[in-house]
Amino acid sequence: MSRHFSFSPSLSRAIAIALLLILGWLQFSTLSITSPTMDEPSHIVSGYAFLTRGDTRLKLNGPILPNLIGAVPLLLEPNLELTPPDDPAWDANAHDSISDPFVWNNTASPFRIIYLARFPFMAIGWLLGALIYRWARERNGSTAGLFALALYVFCPNLLAHSRFAMTDFEPTAYAFFALYAFDRSLRQPASRRWLILAGIGLGLALASKFSLLMIVAAIVLLTILNVLTTKTQRLAAHRCIAADMGSHQENLKRTLCLSVACPASVGRVVVKNLVVLFFIAALTIWGVYFFQIGPINPGGIPVPAPGFWREWNSAQYYLNQPWPNYLFGQTSTTGWWYYFPIAFVLKTPLPILILLVAALARTIIKRAWRNDLIFLVPSFLIFFSLFFSTNNLGFRYLLPILPLIFVYVSGLIPRSISHSLNRAVTLSPLRFVTVSLLAWQIIGTLHIYPSYLTFFNEIAGGPDHGRYVLSDSNIDWGQDLVGLKNYVDAQHIDRIKLSYFGIAHPAAYGLSTEALLPVRTAMNDQGAWWLKRYTPIDPAPGVYAISVANLMGGIWIDPGEYAFFRDRTPDTIIGNSIYIYTILPHGSPIDLSLSGLQIDQIDPETYRRFGTNDVRPRWFDATSSIIAAPDRSRIALADDRPLAPELAALFDGV
Repeated sequence: MSRHFSFSPSLSRAIAIALLLILGWLQFSTLSITSPTMDEPSHIVSGYAFLTRGDTRLKLNGPILPNLIGAVPLLLEPNLELTPPDDPAWDANAHDSISDPFVWNNTASPFRIIYLARFPFMAIGWLLGALIYRWARERNGSTAGLFALALYVFCPNLLAHSRFAMTDFEPTAYAFFALYAFDRSLRQPASRRWLILAGIGLGLALASKFSLLMIVAAIVLLTILNVLTTKTQRLAAHRCIAADMGSHQENLKRTLCLSVACPASVGRVVVKNLVVLFFIAALTIWGVYFFQIGPINPGGIPVPAPGFWREWNSAQYYLNQPWPNYLFGQTSTTGWWYYFPIAFVLKTPLPILILLVAALARTIIKRAWRNDLIFLVPSFLIFFSLFFSTNNLGFRYLLPILPLIFVYVSGLIPRSISHSLNRAVTLSPLRFVTVSLLAWQIIGTLHIYPSYLTFFNEIAGGPDHGRYVLSDSNIDWGQDLVGLKNYVDAQHIDRIKLSYFGIAHPAAYGLSTEALLPVRTAMNDQGAWWLKRYTPIDPAPGVYAISVANLMGGIWIDPGEYAFFRDRTPDTIIGNSIYIYTILPHGSPIDLSLSGLQIDQIDPETYRRFGTNDVRPRWFDATSSIIAAPDRSRIALADDRPLAPELAALFDGV
């Protein structure tokens, strides 16, 4: 004999709040050790320019809403200085030239600017968690709601991006809200409230990310499928009723069937609802742009939200440009159709993949398509649309699918938990497996803490092996300068040779570095960054810190640049994204004087003849001076830099 129970509403809400508090801790406890990622400063300054001036000239190939949300807390710093509006950098779209001084040389600390801008995204993460819990609870019970919320709280991919002032996480939340409200509108067709909320959610999603146009297609398709399945069910029900009445009431049966079909009236209602929903979405987008009206291009016809359409045009141009993509150690400017399926399989936690397969099997076996289409159709359309992308920019484009998966797989959790009168708990094999998968998910996320961005599952072999498959925002976005600084201090290292895949300024963290390729603007305050002291053939002695994206090559750098280090065992790895190597000297040191040349322009055969990696370069202008160290020194001249005649005489017979 057994009885069934489920969490009481008050207990369920208390556990949900506790999970959201854990989410906040997982975010905040890692915030101060996560340096600004690749594009955060540009998005922050874009939003601030729009918020304070209504200026949309800075184009970043996406709508303004995420940038705007990140800029709102910066109003707490009223004296922030922004590049003057008449500066040519605005019209040239030189966002690095504008964002770099705004973040790193302003009246407020760069860390305060970054932390303030990130806070709204974390707050949206809490709201998204609450909504995931609510939708799963409404569909599958309170236990399922807590299960879905736990999957979300301990999802490393969403945890990573919920802390960045970027354009990937926030659209995920808006898209989820739009689909939730739309689902409610389908279940409560007499209420217009949910239809209006769905339109607002859709507008917010489209004002955040262009790729979420697939949500529009999903809503249209779901509406059509809902009409067809509802009509089929009603026809079947009326057939049963009419059949019970007997053959002498055939006319009544025909009347009932015709009343259900009503294609003209049903079609009008459907079209009317879609028009209302899309009108509200369009109005919401216009509202996000402060109801601006103006031409898209100078001299053009004024339109609502011109900044939105300028970004759309910029994005289309951007998508048609060659972009370096990385997969399995290979690079391509056209991408691979199978890039995102591979990224999904390797960066999604394995417990979630197992739950997804189980949930799909359940849908097929129980023929629960009508109930589950709200999750499957948008996920499929978003996923399928990425097959055609030539810009394989990372798993982050798959983020909108994850919350839908969490609610979908929560259907595996029964509405009640069985307790036996003579046992503490009766746990069926299915429930045991489900609980074990959740525990696996939690342990995996805590194991990767605090380096959520670098997560790869067991199929990939973890982050150390994931670097052989994916690059860029999948593992390295310049997020670990704080960890590098801590390591340098702990090891009492005065100076390191740094190849950094990021935009944060090492000087802001108190790092003294020798800049290695690729040298970004952030390295310009690190001494004579234009002088190269590194050769890929036989690197000079010293401590090297190399971002993993640069180590593997292919993204803005030649794959062979750091091949010397690639298969060596590093001293340590900072946050799974910066590899540390110590190179010891071999051979006697030599002095090398260079004129018009960089050290990496010395051909390999000549360099090996030096018989040492301790080559100490100096630079001079051969037309007016010479540098020759005492004893034995070497001089290398570019063909267009011959020694001045009076200096050349010094080398007669040499």
